[in-house]
Amino acid sequence: MFKFTRKKINYFIGLCSGIVNGLLGAGGGMLAVPTLKNQIEAQKAHATTVAIIMPMCLVSSVFYIFAGRVTVADALPYAPFGIIGALIGAVLLTKMKAKHLRFIFSLFMIWAGIRMISR
Repeated sequence: MFKFTRKKINYFIGLCSGIVNGLLGAGGGMLAVPTLKNQIEAQKAHATTVAIIMPMCLVSSVFYIFAGRVTVADALPYAPFGIIGALIGAVLLTKMKAKHLRFIFSLFMIWAGIRMISR
C-alpha cells in the first residue's frame, strides 16, 4: 500500500510548485511557502522557497526563450529593478516578525487571486 510520508508529500509539493511556476511564472511559491511553514519557521520557509523557485524560474525562462515566446530584450528592462527589489526584500525578510510576514503574504495571495479571477 502507498504510504504518505512527509518526504513523499514534499516531493509532490515540489512537483506541483514546478508545474505552477512553469504555467504562471513563479506562482509555485504560493504552494511551497504554506507547506514549508508547517515544518520550519516563517522566515526560513520564505527564504527556502526563494531558493527553490530560482532554479525553476531559470528552467522556465530558458524554455520560453528557446521556444521563441520571449526574448532576453523583453525582460532586460525589468531585471535591474527586480534585482534591487530582491535585495531589499531579502534584507527586510531577516528583520520582519513572522506575524507581519504572514499578513503581507496573505495580502499578496488575495491580491493575486483577485487579479487572476478578474482577467
